[in-house]
This record gives sequence, C-alpha cells and structure tokens, in this order.
Amino acid sequence: MRGERIRCARSGSAAARNIALAWTTVLIATPALAQIGEPSSTAEPTVKQLQQEIRKRDALIESLARRVEKLEQQAGKRAATTPATHATITRAVATPSAEGTQPGQPVTFPEQTTQAPTPLGPPVAAPPAPIAAPPPAAPPAPGEFEVSPEAAERALERTLVATGNLLVPAGFAEIEPLFSYTRREVSSQVLFNVNRNELFPALDARLGLPWESQIEAALPWNFNEQQVTDAVTAPPQLQSNRWGNAVGDFTISAAKTFVHESGWVPTMLGRVNWEAPTGPLRTNGVPLTSGFNRLTFSVTALKRQDPLVFVATGGYTKAFEANHLNPGNQFNFTTGAFLATSPETTLRTVLSQNFVQDISVNGVMIPGSNTVQPILSFGASSILGRGILVDLQVGLGLTNAAPKYQVILSSTYRFGVTGQ
Repeated sequence: MRGERIRCARSGSAAARNIALAWTTVLIATPALAQIGEPSSTAEPTVKQLQQEIRKRDALIESLARRVEKLEQQAGKRAATTPATHATITRAVATPSAEGTQPGQPVTFPEQTTQAPTPLGPPVAAPPAPIAAPPPAAPPAPGEFEVSPEAAERALERTLVATGNLLVPAGFAEIEPLFSYTRREVSSQVLFNVNRNELFPALDARLGLPWESQIEAALPWNFNEQQVTDAVTAPPQLQSNRWGNAVGDFTISAAKTFVHESGWVPTMLGRVNWEAPTGPLRTNGVPLTSGFNRLTFSVTALKRQDPLVFVATGGYTKAFEANHLNPGNQFNFTTGAFLATSPETTLRTVLSQNFVQDISVNGVMIPGSNTVQPILSFGASSILGRGILVDLQVGLGLTNAAPKYQVILSSTYRFGVTGQ
C-alpha cells in the first residue's frame, strides 16, 4: 500500500511537471508561430507544428552550446565544467510525448551533426577572441637603462662619431666646421715670457664606406698672435706683439672597425692618419703649428653600459724632420666617459695625455726638451635639428707645457650620399 502511494505521488508529480513544461513550451513557441504562414493569427497550432518548433529551439540551444565550446577552445581556456554546462542545458529541455520520447524525459543530441539546422531569427555573432597580452619584458640589468633605437641614433652615437670613437654608417657623410681657441703661456725664467693666442678654424669631412670603414679629411687655417714680454722687469714689459696666419697642414686618415663588443670584449677600431705639410713653419716671424710630416697609428676601445659609454685610445705619432728641425715623436693616451642625459643631449669628460720626446736640430737631440701635455676636457653636445649636432668643449691644461685652456665649438651635419 505504501509503495502504491509513493508510485501515485510520483506519477502525480510527473504529470504536473509535464503539464508545466507543456505550457512553458507553448509560451516560448508562440512568437515563432506567427511566422508559420497560417491565414489567421488566432489559429491554434497543431501538435506536429509544436514539435517542429521545439526541435528548432533545441537545435538553436545546441548550436549556441557548441559556439561557446569553440570560443573556449580558441582562447586556450577550455573550462573544465563545459560538459556539466552542456548537460545542464540538455536536462532543462523537456518535450511532450512524440516519436519515441517519453513525457518528462530530457531531449538528447548527438555530438556531431552533418549539417547544422537553421536557427530562428538572425544568427548570433560570436564574440571576438581575447587578445593575449605580450609577455612582460625582462628588467634591465643593474646599471643599464632601456634605450630606443631612435635615441641610440641621436646625440650619443653622433657625438662618439664626431670625436673619433665610432665610424659613420656606410652610405652617409658628415661635414663638420669647427672653431677652436687655445691660450698658451710659456714662462722662460731667463729673459722672456711667450704668450700665444691660437685661433684655429677648420673644416672636417667624413665618409662612411662598406665593410665598416670610413675615410676622413681636414683642412685648418692658423691665426696666431704671439706676445713676448721681458721676464726680468716688474711689471713685465711688452717686447713684441705679432700676428701670423696661413693655411694649416692637410690631414687625411682611414679607419675601420675590426672587433664588435661581446661580453667583456669592447668594440675596437683602428685608424691611420697622415698629416701633410701644406702650411709653413712660420709667417711674419710667428711660429705656427704646421709644416711637418706626421704619421699616426691609433687604436680605440669602446665599452657601453647605457647610458654610459667608456672609451680609451692609444696612439703613436712619428714626426719627420723639416728644415733641419724635428719636433719629436709622440705617444698619445686618451680616456673618457660619455653620458647620454637625454636622446638629444650628451655630456662627456675626457683626459688626453701627450708625451712629446726630445726635439732634435740637425740630427742632434736637445736633452730636456721632452714635455708632457695633459688636457682635461669637458664637453656637451646636442641635437638641434634633423642631422645637425652642435658640440662645445672646454679643456684645461694640467702642466706648464700644456695649453692654459682651450675652447672648441663645432657643428656636424650628416646626410645620405647613396639615397639612404
């Protein structure tokens, strides 16, 4: 008796559930029935029409479920609960008794269909797949900063080229007009003191060649004022004040990069420079800094630690005798650091040391005539326009044989020569 009551209760519950599902189906299918084409909008649909609309609705649900599953696969984030979601949708669909389907049973669908049924209404557009964010860039090493290629091509690289520590790229050329002023004060401690003002305008040109090489040429002009004062009187009496000017020595050089920076190995480049005696030794009784053949070999090492660049150059200059006078061979050492304070501006500090050997006259060396001429320089360069670099450098002499101070102002113009 108790079992029969339970079966009756279950049958009643199933009947109530079927009735509720039937009314729900009728309410859902009512908007679509208007499109069936019946002559009267008030005509009641048949059971076959209801079953057909239910099958269309079920097909639409299945299509939406598959689209969701496809989008999850494309995004690489397939949800572990997808089967459960599909099962939930399947269980939610119940139909009246028709063609082997019992009332109250869920309608199931095969996993694959050869042709998707046409859903009611306009197709549902699939949402775009999310765009994966790029992986975060590795943080820079200690002491390094991110430098864009555009910034690297601007003030820092241009300054390194202008100072001879890098080469002009192949297919480009640079013209650099410059003007320098040097003050020299030489104390004789015997009879006379010699003070000189040296004005030195020049025009330099550099051309980048294939195989990471370049050629350079420079032609200066000398304007020298020499004052001679009496060293034994107080105050000193001016003995003479003369001006002399003439073309300077034409120089030509070739340079090439033969090692690129890798790990602890720096960038290395070599340079050969020839100074031809196109200018006189003196004019109007004033000695000039020209008139000698000189051949110079140098090697430059460059190590980057952005935004800093460290450079070092070592060279040897062979001087040839002219008019029975040899000014002495020289050893040159230069060290410096360049700092890119911005893409448009670079600061630098450079120490140049020039060791001049004894002077010889008529093949006889004069003992004690060797000198050391160190100069500590501070420079700043800035980009003022496309291809235009302006540079200002101030140098201070550290010994009596070195210039008292020196100021150099230059402007470099870069342009392509092969249509680059």
